[in-house]
Amino acid sequence: MDVDEAKARPLPTSYPLEPPNRVAVFEQYQELLTTQKGNRDNIFIGGYTLRELDPHLVVLDEEPGTEHPRMWTSRKKIWATAYMAAFAFFSPFASTIFAPSLYVVMNGLRITDATIGALQISISMFAYAIGPLFLAPLSEIYGRVVILHIGNITFVAFSIGAGFCQTAAQFSICRFFSGLGGSAGIAVLGGFIADLWSLEQRPKASGIATLGPVLGPILGPVCGGWMSERASWRWALWVPAIASGVLLVAGLILLPETYAPRVLQMKLQKQRKSRSDEQLYTVLDFTPRPTSVKSLATQIFRPVVYLILDPALLLASWFFSVVFGVIYLVIVTYADVFALGYHHSVGIVGTDFLAVGIGMIIGSIATVKAMDALFKRDEAGKATYRPESRLISCIVGTALVVGGLFMYGFSALRAHFIVPLIGMFIFAMGSTNIFLALQLYTIDGFRFPASAFSTILRSIFAGAFPLFGPKLFGKLGIDWGVALLAFLVLGIGLPCIALLYVFGARLRKVGVKRVENFEGI
Repeated sequence: MDVDEAKARPLPTSYPLEPPNRVAVFEQYQELLTTQKGNRDNIFIGGYTLRELDPHLVVLDEEPGTEHPRMWTSRKKIWATAYMAAFAFFSPFASTIFAPSLYVVMNGLRITDATIGALQISISMFAYAIGPLFLAPLSEIYGRVVILHIGNITFVAFSIGAGFCQTAAQFSICRFFSGLGGSAGIAVLGGFIADLWSLEQRPKASGIATLGPVLGPILGPVCGGWMSERASWRWALWVPAIASGVLLVAGLILLPETYAPRVLQMKLQKQRKSRSDEQLYTVLDFTPRPTSVKSLATQIFRPVVYLILDPALLLASWFFSVVFGVIYLVIVTYADVFALGYHHSVGIVGTDFLAVGIGMIIGSIATVKAMDALFKRDEAGKATYRPESRLISCIVGTALVVGGLFMYGFSALRAHFIVPLIGMFIFAMGSTNIFLALQLYTIDGFRFPASAFSTILRSIFAGAFPLFGPKLFGKLGIDWGVALLAFLVLGIGLPCIALLYVFGARLRKVGVKRVENFEGI
């Protein structure tokens, strides 16, 4: 629950006469909320400083290493973030795992249309667009962990089922529902990071967590190519399902809840069992709760509302989505360029994807260092910090993306295969820079970070782009087809960055007012 969401309301009237202690807690809590509204890094107020006012108030301990997720030890936070990265890795990994063996899959399912073949990769991305509509806001009601586990179970079940499919229709249905479950990790990623890490620590934490969804689509083909060549394309579906199953068991045992309001609710429920004769309560009883159908619907559709009403988020999502869609479109060209053009085997085509994977790792490391430097610069004058500072590195990222695409497009099938791979390496560094910068911007700059880091638009782009890829490259060729994508990134990226950096704070205020007006209807 974001601090900005909490609004003063009359004390609960469940008791004939409110105890004076409870009135004092309520008044002090409202003062804390007012004070924290000016804080750049809003932390959920669990009532720790109010614990002496009323023995019936249940609070979150905020001593170092105790209950409040922000107070966990660094070791515990790192473990939770690493688990989050692993969970967010396997579904994107599986989404593209048979990209180098696409023609083998098409033969196995008797698919003859190239667009229908590309749809088998894209359909997972369409599921990613739908899943976060309800998974992200639900994680802000019921907590992150339960959403992760339910999603993981769904992903494992339908991934295993996809490996047994005999027709394109069966395969598409299983792929869609496995993507729906797998979208849980991506849907809660932004909120998960905000739960645990401060503004200063987020670049490194985001760098770790983002490696999952960023490297997944790239390393999937690396492994899938060899699996398809040495065993069967069906094992390319079963292997990530088995790995996710192991991760699920480990998470059920070891992963604690990170969403502070949910942690407080769980503590209240536990204490009510041992202190059933007392009228226990928490500070959550002083804030509006989404209990009606209308309020729940508002929570569920918040990502769409944010995207439509908030101009800053729309611009950031638009740029993110274009780059993300280009990645998936270029992935689909690998089979044509390196298998048909350079006569690489299915396994070698998968290995060719390592150029992108290595570029993303280096890009992630470089971006984290740049973000640290920018944050320390702003910390010198604390009043000057603003989330738009995260976007400065996107200028370099955009230049790398455009340059890498031109190098790939105009060298493919004309020069030694290492040249287009170097182009993809450069492209990958730039795209990772853009992804990480925009992710941090949405986490720092918007309320409800799980909803703000919305995957709706980018997933639609990633699903749609590969579908028109065969016709695009058939008409223009690889060279000018990829050049068109480079011009698209340049034409959208630079204006978006400029507008956000100059007018971002103003645009975000407009978005806040519009969302508040919508929620007040």
